[in-house]
Amino acid sequence: MDKQERIFRSNATDEGFDIFHGREYISFRTDSHLAPNSTVVEQHLKGKEAVILAYNEANNEVALIPLSADYDRGDVYSLKRSDGSTVIAATGFFKEHDLSVDQTIRYSPEWNGDIGGDNVPGGLVIDLDEDGEIYAAAHHQHLLTRPSTATHLTRLPHKHDRSPDWLCP
Repeated sequence: MDKQERIFRSNATDEGFDIFHGREYISFRTDSHLAPNSTVVEQHLKGKEAVILAYNEANNEVALIPLSADYDRGDVYSLKRSDGSTVIAATGFFKEHDLSVDQTIRYSPEWNGDIGGDNVPGGLVIDLDEDGEIYAAAHHQHLLTRPSTATHLTRLPHKHDRSPDWLCP
């Protein structure tokens, strides 16, 4: 967002106008990165430096808890900003919880004010059992398709459950 757009938005909201924000999405990419769209960044990650990533195995949910500062902890992941986009390099998180995607899939997160404890006001929760939308690129144009069957993040067999039988069809 450039300076002129920020001034317009500020003036419009000061005059009582509600600025429309698009739908919130967080993409799970094949390179084990999470990519929140601009609406998520504007609404929940503006001024934040990092997130705590947590996985609830019982509910098959991922939580992103925004943090004002980056911490040297295993569950804290820095927000990387470049050219107007924000990504979270979550390779360790994907590996730890045996999560993978073979195509970029985007999910609609829900804000939950009850997670995060006393130090943060809540976080974004992504239900991995919900139908995700495949985000594909074709001929340098980005196309969004809604598959006829449910598209979910794949959970690999737990590393302790793997055996040579698992590798064979």
